[in-house]
Amino acid sequence: MASQDERIAYRSHAVWFWPVFWPVAIALRWFLGWDAGGPMVLWIPGIALLETNAILTALRARRGLTLAADEITWHKYEMRLSWSNVTAVEQRGRRLVVRVGEPGQALEDVALPARPEVHANLRRFGAPIAVRAGRLARPAAEVVEIAGRLREAYEPSSGLKGFLIRDTPPEQERARRSARLWITLASLGLGVVLFGAVIVNIVPSSPDPEIAFVFKRTTGPGYIDQVLHMTNYGLTATAPTLGFVPLDRAGHVLPGVTVRTAYGSDRGLVVLPPRSPGIDVLAFDGPGFRDVADVRVTVRHRDRLRRPASAAEELHARRLLGTRFTEAPQDFDTLLLHNTNGVAVTVRMVCILWEDPPPGAAQQMLRSLPIGGLVSIAAFDEIRVPVTGPVRSLARGCGSVKVYYSRPAPPVGA
Repeated sequence: MASQDERIAYRSHAVWFWPVFWPVAIALRWFLGWDAGGPMVLWIPGIALLETNAILTALRARRGLTLAADEITWHKYEMRLSWSNVTAVEQRGRRLVVRVGEPGQALEDVALPARPEVHANLRRFGAPIAVRAGRLARPAAEVVEIAGRLREAYEPSSGLKGFLIRDTPPEQERARRSARLWITLASLGLGVVLFGAVIVNIVPSSPDPEIAFVFKRTTGPGYIDQVLHMTNYGLTATAPTLGFVPLDRAGHVLPGVTVRTAYGSDRGLVVLPPRSPGIDVLAFDGPGFRDVADVRVTVRHRDRLRRPASAAEELHARRLLGTRFTEAPQDFDTLLLHNTNGVAVTVRMVCILWEDPPPGAAQQMLRSLPIGGLVSIAAFDEIRVPVTGPVRSLARGCGSVKVYYSRPAPPVGA
């Protein structure tokens, strides 16, 4: 019987859509910061299962159809239909369809997650198998003729339901089990992805987002000194209220030294988006303030926030005087802000005045002056913020104009 098998390949590039889609999805999710919700620890194994199944399904789909003496096989799902159940193989428009007398048998012949496509074919074409005729390696009329000849020559087994009793070669049975297994695993993978995308975001996890802190006393010429770097490794935005203890080079506490912040992280004003870094600039006062080499950071309080819902990029403000862009230490009367994120954000801006430090000492912030208040910017939008009040008169002295993600000021004592 093997010599009578007719293999009809299916030459379609469309079968590679899903193998390409899933890597693109995870690239957008991870590398480009597009957020579909859920942790990567769930996305990676879930999409790995979906991608493996998509590749195997594409390879099987390319094998097309096999017409044997006793059955026709659709290799995409390794569906095997006995000629006893097939009522017609015909071309309908641009489709080659395989009609059956018992649709239930066709549905039972494929794994449960693959049945929606079979159901769709039955509703639309009245047949469980409906492939594009133009993509077959042989003319559709020739396939119809071969199928008709095999159906006529087929001798069913004895008994009313003899078509259900088939001796299957071991290699075909292995292929069928493999197809069922990977389709089922892909369904599990999709469930894992949906769990990560929906459940994890609806029900926040109990542990607080992990935040890492690194203080850099000096950063080199042209860069800001005494910067506290913060990284939120959590899945939700957070606004920590921080406490600081200044330390000397030996790690000892410096009594009498106090800490000021440029952005207000000691008041819970700095928002750290999920899986994103942030900074604040520290200044020290009191006896021995030049001896500060490090700070011990404690999180006194933190709030979970819904915005930004995804990893966010660093923002910048450009100085304008009228319609002309300027640079420090030139005058400016307007700031131009552009939101490079695909979600709306709220930000604050500050003008930082710097000291002229002694040789070898870290440069300290003298003052941090707010520019305007809390500003909301729509996704990929830009706004102009007028500079007024004390900052306008001190504009030439603004060594740095900084923008940072923020929120409304929390109540005192929160």
